[in-house]
Amino acid sequence: MPRVYLDHNATSPPRPEVREAVARALQALAGNPSSMHAEGREARALLEDGRERVAALTGMPPGSLVFTSGGSEALEAAVRGVCDRAPANIRRILVSAVEHSAVLEAVRAYARRGFEVDELPCDREGRVEPEAFRERLGLGRTTALVALQGANNETGVLQPIEEVGRLCRLAHVPFLVDAVQLAGKVAFDPREVFADLVAVSAHKLGGPQGVGALGVREGFVLAPLIHGGAQEKRRRGGTPPVALVAGFGAAAESALAELKEESSRLLRLRARIETVLRDRFRDVRFHGQVAPRLPNTVNFSLPGAPGETLVIALDVAGFAVSTGSACASGAVEPSHVLRAMGVDDDEARGAVRVSMGWSTTRDDVELFLEALPDVVARVRAAAADDGTGRRLDGPRRRR
Repeated sequence: MPRVYLDHNATSPPRPEVREAVARALQALAGNPSSMHAEGREARALLEDGRERVAALTGMPPGSLVFTSGGSEALEAAVRGVCDRAPANIRRILVSAVEHSAVLEAVRAYARRGFEVDELPCDREGRVEPEAFRERLGLGRTTALVALQGANNETGVLQPIEEVGRLCRLAHVPFLVDAVQLAGKVAFDPREVFADLVAVSAHKLGGPQGVGALGVREGFVLAPLIHGGAQEKRRRGGTPPVALVAGFGAAAESALAELKEESSRLLRLRARIETVLRDRFRDVRFHGQVAPRLPNTVNFSLPGAPGETLVIALDVAGFAVSTGSACASGAVEPSHVLRAMGVDDDEARGAVRVSMGWSTTRDDVELFLEALPDVVARVRAAAADDGTGRRLDGPRRRR
């Protein structure tokens, strides 16, 4: 049986048109886009064509785009670019407790440099309240940056970025939107959410790994991430990855063209998964199901079936799913996202994420649902005894 890939939030496999775009660019590429000769101009043309297509994904003007090595670097570039220029009396950063580790670790680094970092709580469905940001923004006008993800990578939960962005604009505070999971999956306009900075990544929507971008509002000034070169308007020195940008552009164009139809298709597949899970596992616990979510993501726990064990067993059976964030794979600690949602540690350790994408078919979903009960039964049987005859408890209910 062919393998079934259901881990698109970690990486969405390259689309055929992306492979072709990268191959064509590599074949044509002979020069550096900063060079003035014919080969350099050809490389520059490829780079700028990709820039225009990716800019359409972010909703920012092409000239505002800063290409990076991925979403994490784009977020780091935004945090550092703002905080390194912040006046000495502006030392507060506001984020949500469910942000991706790329944001949380970046702002925590500034906490060690004297910044005050407020990680605002979420409700049990994983959404933050705009009012919490309003209260913090009113504390002495000392906020340097607000960062909020558009969609959570583990649960798919959408955040109220428009409401928070409006508050930031009124308070004249820079607003960073982590759109790594959002872009190409849900329609959004940075102007409507008052975003000053928007981070995106190619491989989350079927583009190549190793390239991302930071959209910067016109007129917004950032400290450079990498010194030593005039590339990207002196905001990130170094030769840009022209072939990867070409692939990124192809992925962005396809994702935007298919967005409405693809969203409806994935919603139907998500509903099918959740309906069958409820029918076959009366004790299934979903995470973030009530909140607005990405159409492609299901996060659930099954008591008595540890998440890592279940993921490994499904892998052996030919199915690729995840326990949560790929960036935290192998970590012993439960998901910080589920913890922030009030999920018990045992239940959080049992969480499994299924995420679909452009290559997911109805047959893929049906094969997964058909195989899951037997795999779960084997995992539960193995987990029921740890080798000493002691019964292992399943995840407890939320506090």
